[in-house]
Amino acid sequence: MIDLAAERPENPDLLFVGGTGRSGTHVVSQLLANHSHWARVPIEARFHVNPQGFPDLLAGQVSPDQFLRKLKRFWWRRIRAGEVAPVVARRLAFGRKVRGLHKIVERDRFDAAVAEFETTIPDNPDRACRNLFLDLLWPTAAQAGKPGLIEMSCFTIAESPTLVRLFPDAKLIHTVRDGRDAGSSKVSKRQKRSHPRDASEGIRWWEGRLRKIEAGVRELPPGRVLTISLDELVDGDREAVYAEILDHLELSDEPGMREFFEQEMSASAAHRERWRDGLSAEQQEALTREYEKTLDRLEREDFHCAPQLRRAYAHQPA
Repeated sequence: MIDLAAERPENPDLLFVGGTGRSGTHVVSQLLANHSHWARVPIEARFHVNPQGFPDLLAGQVSPDQFLRKLKRFWWRRIRAGEVAPVVARRLAFGRKVRGLHKIVERDRFDAAVAEFETTIPDNPDRACRNLFLDLLWPTAAQAGKPGLIEMSCFTIAESPTLVRLFPDAKLIHTVRDGRDAGSSKVSKRQKRSHPRDASEGIRWWEGRLRKIEAGVRELPPGRVLTISLDELVDGDREAVYAEILDHLELSDEPGMREFFEQEMSASAAHRERWRDGLSAEQQEALTREYEKTLDRLEREDFHCAPQLRRAYAHQPA
């Protein structure tokens, strides 16, 4: 029988990396996982930040039963509803690749963690959520023999007030990327009919995600979130951004992390300026005008990430 309480750390060292999606959260978490301090949850766990997850549960917008229903079904073995036909076809062709917590959590541990959650939630919802997160995900750090754990679900920064409520000492990194690249990447990976269909829709999708993130960040004390630009990390003042990350996390540089940074992180590897693919010169100019208007709007509204986005944009060739 699993003794969850004995395996659960009292003061977990957690790092949440998030962004709009298609913004570099995965590669930044990979970079840090090459340090001796940090282990990385290899999937986006999602149950702690996505709709019907911890934030909605603790706000009373979903019941414990509704939360558990989604946890046991969708987040345990994720087969998306509403996927466009090409995505479904690819899943079928390649043996119906199914994502979810079952990839990283043994079934007996999952069942024990859910049972503990059901016992605790009526009297102490915060503790129930905190323990469930640790019971399901902390073994990743324990098995790697590392003292810290990184989780990289996209919505972590948007829902950072809930995460800080549950884990007051958690660290937060927001990764941003040129909205044209992030939006175009989302278009290329389109999985649902609600996702953007072209580069212009991609920019609007990206801005909408940034607005949710901004709302979350504004509930936190200044300086609580480190915001970094993927574009600057791969093709700008790379060393300065790298040093910011180390300083924010109070880490010393290590050969493994440094090697990954120098060999695996580049403008080409990050597909910088992929948004130009398939667009005529006139279409590129029109999209850039739309992006400039978006940047101007973010600056007027004093978005916390506007300086990084503007610097990265200014560094790009015309």
